[in-house]
This record gives sequence, structure tokens and C-alpha cells, in this order.
Amino acid sequence: MTGGGARGAYQAGVLKALSEFSDHEAVPFRVITGISVGALNASGLASRFEDFDDSARSLEGFWRSLTTNNVFDTRLTHMAFTGLRMALSEFMPKILRNAPKSLLDNRPLWTRMKESLDLEKISAAVESGDLHALSVTCSGYTNGHAVTFFESNQDGQEWHRARRDGCKTDLSLKHVMASAALPALFPAVRIGNEYFGDGALRLTSPLAPAIHLGAERLFVIGTRDTAHYTGPERRAKPRYPSIGDLGGYALDTVFNDNLEADIERLQRINKLIDHIPKSKRKTLSVKPIEYLTIYPSRSLKAVALEHIDEMPRSLRWIISRQRPSNSVGRLDSYLLFEQGYIGALIDLGYADTMAKKDEVTAFMCG
Repeated sequence: MTGGGARGAYQAGVLKALSEFSDHEAVPFRVITGISVGALNASGLASRFEDFDDSARSLEGFWRSLTTNNVFDTRLTHMAFTGLRMALSEFMPKILRNAPKSLLDNRPLWTRMKESLDLEKISAAVESGDLHALSVTCSGYTNGHAVTFFESNQDGQEWHRARRDGCKTDLSLKHVMASAALPALFPAVRIGNEYFGDGALRLTSPLAPAIHLGAERLFVIGTRDTAHYTGPERRAKPRYPSIGDLGGYALDTVFNDNLEADIERLQRINKLIDHIPKSKRKTLSVKPIEYLTIYPSRSLKAVALEHIDEMPRSLRWIISRQRPSNSVGRLDSYLLFEQGYIGALIDLGYADTMAKKDEVTAFMCG
């Protein structure tokens, strides 16, 4: 499961549908990997691994009860004062030594995750062997590597690739929250002797952790809307992109581009392997990796604009300063943690999966 801010609710809808027509009592995925908000969903799914229905319902309940105030402090005075102190600290570092580390205070989300996440059950599922591995990926600010922290009962699974490392450990809430800590917006999290932020920043190969941990088939839940937004007509004269436009495009790039590029790379590798005789594949230690992707069938930007009035006034005012009235809602679709929008995404994920029921069932059955 990849990142996407509020778009992560779509993943909960996909899992809800899958739990309804799956004949597995426990979660059917033996390896679960997550990046950014996908790390929150992955850990939530694994925390009730023994009961897939209960796990999916719990994840849906978590999202449906979420509001922006449960994610970060939305008071305009607080955000403005925080931004001012951060800016002044760059010019007066000796005077403002205790300046804020990020623009948004995400302590409310820490509290919600503590209440919802049962890490002991995750460890129990791993120790029993039912869950082979759970991983979350973070970006290290010191060594510049994407580090996949994973919990597993198998030995010798750590890896080191170009700017990508796999580190076996006992997962904690710090690992999960670090994976979703967008730079500047949310504070970095210290793990050991290094600070970590959002895992999507450095992970150039999002499919790799699952494959390293033994997955032979990949069920991928993305958050990029593949449907084109049909909003106001384009102006004859293009307008210069606003800060909000740039922010939305940056989030699109961070959360989605690497995943889509990795899927294309996997397709090419599978085609190459098809030309290798099966008798030689074992010698070369290569095999094709099957995969199935689920993406939103509707433009999430359009869905966000339908629910834009739900956004807290302070946040809506800040975003409105950064975009004209005919904005396509790209940035809003990542930040709108409100029940109407969240519920619409869950319902969309559910409907998209049900529409592919036969295909998904065939894939799950191998």
C-alpha cells in the first residue's frame, strides 16, 4: 500500500470488499508492506491478522471516524504562529533555539494511532509464522537512504541496494509514524541515531520490499486517480502555477510516480524472463512476479471538490490563497481528512474492488 494522505481511505474500502468475498478467515496476505499512509493501513491490517473481517472493519471504522483535527492541529493562529517562528528561526537560530520542527502539529494522529494499533498482536502473528513479514519504509535524513524496517521470524532477509536498505527490527509506533512524516509539514521521527521522514521520498522501487521479503505475487493498492478530471475549460492563456499547484504536483510525484515506474519495470523483467527456458530459471534465481493493481476509477480531485466545504475554515482559507477558484483540487484531495470525503473514498474503493471481483478472486487463488 502506497502513500497519499487522505487518499489512504480508498485502500480501506478495497480491503473491506476483499474481506467480504474472500474465503480466508485470517488476512490472506503473508507479507504486508506499506509506505507513508500505506504504512498506517498496513500496520492496522496486521494488528488483527487472525480475523480478516474484523481487521477490515476496524480499519474502515478508524477512517470513517477521522477528522482533520484528529490528524493535526487546524487552528489558524497556531499554524500562523508556528510558521512565523519557523521562518524567524532561520535568521535568528541562537535566539529561537526551540523553534517548531514542522508546520503542522500531528500529535492528535499519534494519539489516535496509539489507541488503534496493537503492536503486540502483530508480533504474535509474526512469531506464530502466520504473518511472514510486515514492513514500513522511511527516508533517512542523515544517510539519504530509503530504509525498510520489517518484522519477521525469518533469518537472513536484510538487504542493501543503491540507496535502499532493509533492516530487521521490532516495529514500533515510531516506525509507522516516521513513514508518514512529510517534510516540513510533519516532524521527523528519531529512530536510533538518525531522523526519518516519509518513506515515499527516497524509495525508488516500492515493489522491492515485498519481493525481498518473499512475496511471489503482488496485490497493489494505489491512490492515483486514473480517470481524467473534467472540470472548467482550460484558459486560452495558461496561468503561472501557484504554490498550491506545485504542492499538489509534488505530492503526486512523491506518492505515485515511483510506483508506476516500478510496475513498468516489473512488466519488462517478466517479459525477459518469459524468454528464459524454465530449466535455467532456477540456476539464474529468477522467476516472474505476478501482480494485480487496484486504482480509483474516478477522479479523486473531483471527489475532493464535492466535499471541499467540509474542510476546516483555517485550512480552506490557506489553500484558497494558493489557488484560483477553478483549481482541480489536487492538493485538497490529499489533505481533506473529513468524514464526507473519507466515506466517499471508502465507498469508491469498495465499489472498484467489487467490480473486479472475479479477477481479484482468480488472482488470490493463484
